[in-house]
Amino acid sequence: MITDQLVRERFVHDIMSQGINLIYETQEKVVRRYLNSQSGDLVAHLQKRPFTTQESDTKQAYYLRIFPYLRFLDIHYRRGASDRISRHIHRNLALYNRVVWGVLYHETFPEIKYGFTEEVRTNIRKELEQALQYENTSNW
Repeated sequence: MITDQLVRERFVHDIMSQGINLIYETQEKVVRRYLNSQSGDLVAHLQKRPFTTQESDTKQAYYLRIFPYLRFLDIHYRRGASDRISRHIHRNLALYNRVVWGVLYHETFPEIKYGFTEEVRTNIRKELEQALQYENTSNW
C-alpha cells in the first residue's frame, strides 16, 4: 500500500538527490575550469558524486563525501592577491561554502518546503503504483 508518508519521503529524497548532484556538478565545473589538477583525483571523486542516505521511521539523513583537501583549496584560493583579476577569479571559485550552502538554502530547501503540491503528490503516487504493479506482474 502506498501511503502519504511514502510519497512524502520519495519527494524529499528526489529533491535532496537533485540538490546534491547539483553541488557536485558545480564543484566539478569549477575544478575543471579554474584549478590545474595534477593527478585528476579530485575531478574523479567529484564525478562519482558519492553520497549515502540513512532512513528511519521519522527522519532521513544525507551524508556527502567531500574530498579531504577540497575545503583547504577553497580557503587557500580565497587568500590571494587583492587586484582586480584575482578578485574576479576568486569570485568564480565556488568550491565549498558558496556551493553547498547556496544550493541547499536557496534551491533545495525552498523546493522541499513549497514544491510538494497536490500535482506532485499525484504524479509520485502514480509512479510508485506503476512500479508496484510492474513488480507484481514480473514476479508471477
